Amino acid sequence: MSVELGPVQHRGWLLPSCPRCTGKVTYEDLRQSGGASCETCKLFARGIATICPLRARRPAVEWRWESQVLRGRDWQGHGNKEEYKIEFFIHPDSESLFVSRSGFPKFLVGHPVPEGTDVEKTVMQIQDWYLSCVKSHDSCRSTSATYVPTRLLDIQSPDCASGVRLLETKAGIWGSLDYICLSHCWAESRPDCITLKSTLEQNLKEIQWAAMPKTFQDAIGVLRRLAFRYLWIDSICIIQDDSDDWARESAAMCDVYSQAALTVAATNSPNSDHGLYSTLSPDFQSHEFSIVLTDGIRIPVWGRRPIPHFAAAESRTRPDFESPPLLQRGWVLQERLLSRRVVHFVRNEVAWECLHLSGCQCLGIDKGYQSSKVWLSALLHGTHAQHNTTQNPASQWFRLVEQYTRLALTFAKDRFSALSGAAQRSPQFRDGDKYVAGLWESEMLLGLTWYAYRPGHRPNEWIAPTWSWASVNGTVQWPLQFHRVVQGFLTLIKADCVLAGPDPTGQLSSASLTVRGPVASGILLWEIADAKPRKTSSIFSVQFSLRKMTKCFLPDYTLDRTTDEHLVPNGSKVWWLAARETIIGETDSHEYVGLILRESRRDPPAYERIGLLYIDNDAAEDHDFLMEHAIETELVIV
Repeated sequence: MSVELGPVQHRGWLLPSCPRCTGKVTYEDLRQSGGASCETCKLFARGIATICPLRARRPAVEWRWESQVLRGRDWQGHGNKEEYKIEFFIHPDSESLFVSRSGFPKFLVGHPVPEGTDVEKTVMQIQDWYLSCVKSHDSCRSTSATYVPTRLLDIQSPDCASGVRLLETKAGIWGSLDYICLSHCWAESRPDCITLKSTLEQNLKEIQWAAMPKTFQDAIGVLRRLAFRYLWIDSICIIQDDSDDWARESAAMCDVYSQAALTVAATNSPNSDHGLYSTLSPDFQSHEFSIVLTDGIRIPVWGRRPIPHFAAAESRTRPDFESPPLLQRGWVLQERLLSRRVVHFVRNEVAWECLHLSGCQCLGIDKGYQSSKVWLSALLHGTHAQHNTTQNPASQWFRLVEQYTRLALTFAKDRFSALSGAAQRSPQFRDGDKYVAGLWESEMLLGLTWYAYRPGHRPNEWIAPTWSWASVNGTVQWPLQFHRVVQGFLTLIKADCVLAGPDPTGQLSSASLTVRGPVASGILLWEIADAKPRKTSSIFSVQFSLRKMTKCFLPDYTLDRTTDEHLVPNGSKVWWLAARETIIGETDSHEYVGLILRESRRDPPAYERIGLLYIDNDAAEDHDFLMEHAIETELVIV
């Protein structure tokens, strides 16, 4: 049995292997086989001895090569489920890949990661990625007219001692220029260098080095080494205590990020004082080994524990790996998706994302991981994105909102503002569709069928109408977006939104929805209710006439665990408004969805949404009962 080695210097070699290294083995099996003659067994045994703790060599640990990783599992550990992993890789300079006819997987092509992200090698890597993208990726080039933000930082100014000052671009004649954006977590920090009405004049003269937090200093240091001169940082380039300036500049986020030459993301930094850089953990240090090929030539092979990628947390493939601090923030999603190019300073390494591909220091471009930016950006950049999709733009928008609602916002009032730039780049907005409280009028009836995945609370401060996903805190989903529609029961008559400022996709001051459809009245019942605090909300039932429907009501928020106007007491009168009937895939399984409403306490006699009634195929007679007792009604939902 043998494994082919691809062309190295235009030669074909064979790498010996044996049944042991291609099956389930113990460390001792590999060591003995390697001592006999198998180079692959020898490599695996040396990797285990060098990289893993001593307990990984126990006979109870079973090793196997799976998905380009050598994995060891303790199947006889009596509850000890520790797993050991080693990835072996060869340097791309060797231009070699291991390809197997016998089921033996290829080795990865990768790089030993530098000891920290502050070294010159990292700067050179960023420069290589950037120049390659600028030169080779048509999809990453700007297709818009030249745009320059209202203010920029000059980080190589000859006019002040620190070399950093704020510029007002409207004061001069500006043509095309390359500027960089910094994406970072504010947290509780309020740096001395932020621009206020009282500090604007001073910042235009000079921003002292000591006044800037470490993350800003590090970013400026990197960009100077990359020969960039202009930088946009939100806390300095927007006057923070000027509501008019904030409203105007936040509405321009779409252009600011989409026209930037590059966005530097302080992805691993929880606040501005943390800094940009990280040090490689000893756990992920690369160790150099070698393999002797059948013709006697020795080539280097490296091994290490797999370095976790933040994309694994996003895709939920690594539930044990927490998403980096920056990517937990709501504002950052649109910053990341609008940007044509992003370099992430993450734990242990730097990573690259653009509209064309993604990659990292450890495994290189387009080999390390699949970034959600690559496919989510297809909605905002359309045909200019490498992974453009023919999927319905409405479904793409729902996926974006689902991702967005998983993230945190410091201020609930920013629910629309933090997604405004993405909304303005969407094909719906560009094609003239009406943006209505986070939904698109052309797909409003489907948009209304969102449900709260894990119901949180509804803010006391009015943020959005109750029919909008933005009216609740927490993750929302659209379970019916990929179902075939049998029939819709709702007719949209009018959707009205009153903007709170100049941003057409930003904050609202009021909104209402006028619809017509089948309506039936009922009573909401708490099936589990006591005076003691509970970890979960009540299980609710809805009773219509003499028919009680249990475990089909999905509340929009914890409507039984609040003492304000959002409380919905046991026995409250509610109304069911039929929405749509769908079929799952190619099956004959029908599902029925309707909105559950109550009379509005803020705006009577209008109604407000409090949840969704979901009826599956097994309870289709419940839907038939409701339709028999429903009356076609026009009503206003606020």
